[in-house]
Amino acid sequence: MIKNFLFAATFFQIIITSAFAQTSFNTVKTGHTVSFSVPEYMSRTTGINDASFLQFKSLPKDVYTFMVEDSKVELDIVEMKFTSVMDFYEYFIKDFLISEKKRKVSAPVSSTKDGVNYVQSELTYFDKEAKSDIYYNVTIAETEGYFYQILSFTSEENSINVKADLTALGSSLKEVNCP
Repeated sequence: MIKNFLFAATFFQIIITSAFAQTSFNTVKTGHTVSFSVPEYMSRTTGINDASFLQFKSLPKDVYTFMVEDSKVELDIVEMKFTSVMDFYEYFIKDFLISEKKRKVSAPVSSTKDGVNYVQSELTYFDKEAKSDIYYNVTIAETEGYFYQILSFTSEENSINVKADLTALGSSLKEVNCP
């Protein structure tokens, strides 16, 4: 008798729970996806820069790239409002590697491609540890909701071999927003 009662109670509990668990759910997609054209000799990696969301390297070619994204909404929350990609670039470049010896920054070049605004420049400095000059391709990209810092570096001597690739990589951002 007790077994029958426990079985019936359990059976009714399952039926009642099932009746309330039939709520339908909608799938919500959030976030965004970005893509870049990366030279085939570079591979995805980690450990170059802790703030970056994408990192690539080529040990044989001695070239490295990392990308940092800044949401405009999050920048607004901390009261950092930029009026343009050039405004963001100027804010970034004024302090980037500022304490390094023999730091030189080329004039920035602005462009727009596929709805993305870009500012690119080149920066060189003398690295005490490497005991050589380091070359950076600095790109700031602006989309509707984000600023991206795309930073590629190698030795200045090697920059001749990869400069065109790094410039193309920097200006290849595509952002695909989820519906």
